Amino acid sequence: MTAGRGRDPGYVVQRVPRDRRPVLDRLAGASRRFQVHALVELDVSEARARIHRAREPLTWTAFVIASVARAVALHPEVNARMSGSSVVTFDRVDIGATVERPGRGRPVLDVVVVQGADRLGCVEITRQLHEAKVGPAPRHPQRGLVAQVLRLPGPLRRTAIRLAARRPSVSATFGPAVGVTSIGMFTHGWGWAIPLAPLTVIATVGAVVERPVVVDGVVVARPMLPLTLSFDHAVVDGAPAARFVETLRGLVETAAALDETPAAPPDDRDQMSRKTSIVAPRALRRSARSS
Repeated sequence: MTAGRGRDPGYVVQRVPRDRRPVLDRLAGASRRFQVHALVELDVSEARARIHRAREPLTWTAFVIASVARAVALHPEVNARMSGSSVVTFDRVDIGATVERPGRGRPVLDVVVVQGADRLGCVEITRQLHEAKVGPAPRHPQRGLVAQVLRLPGPLRRTAIRLAARRPSVSATFGPAVGVTSIGMFTHGWGWAIPLAPLTVIATVGAVVERPVVVDGVVVARPMLPLTLSFDHAVVDGAPAARFVETLRGLVETAAALDETPAAPPDDRDQMSRKTSIVAPRALRRSARSS
């Protein structure tokens, strides 16, 4: 920390902490994407009643993660990422969720990966999120390489990441294509948030608030969940995105993710690392055939 010499200049200058650099890199990558957003509000009367009756603690974030994961399982085309001239499609539904961990004098934003989230119940996801917040940060399999990259100057570091992302085999290791982030835990007000994240699909969860809605011609108060769904338009077009939103609406409003039975039966893939398939986008394949 530094300040001007002599009299108090009225400000201080601090170096950006190294653990903040990955966040800046993700934002830089996200700014290069073509995102479209859907702002929806969902009636969570059934979900709220069942969450309040639950014998074990459940969080709204865990419920949304479970619901989003089940919707992704029904629309596997969104579980993909552009990589150069190819599309990397993941077989397993992993969801990245933002959490705050205790840091040196301030909370540190981190991302926890909920693996196979479409096959997990809300109780298990709640447990994983809690452990991610209070437990030690997991060791990155490429920790040494990551540490070296973080030492590079910002422009050089982001160029290296961008070039690496063009290789499908490397891009597949960059984490999930789908994420969930919650602002509802920090506010009790109503509203949506427009995120900036380098993901194919990201759901931003607001706070559940009683809102007037019309039911059978009568205005009644219902608990409504504001949800922003953001899509990478390079991967997902408008019609598939709209179908995904409607599927998610049905899952959330019926509280289907609170059922004990997962969306898909577990199989041998649960014991395997995430598999991927790599294909050229349809438009690129047509162009290649015509050339």
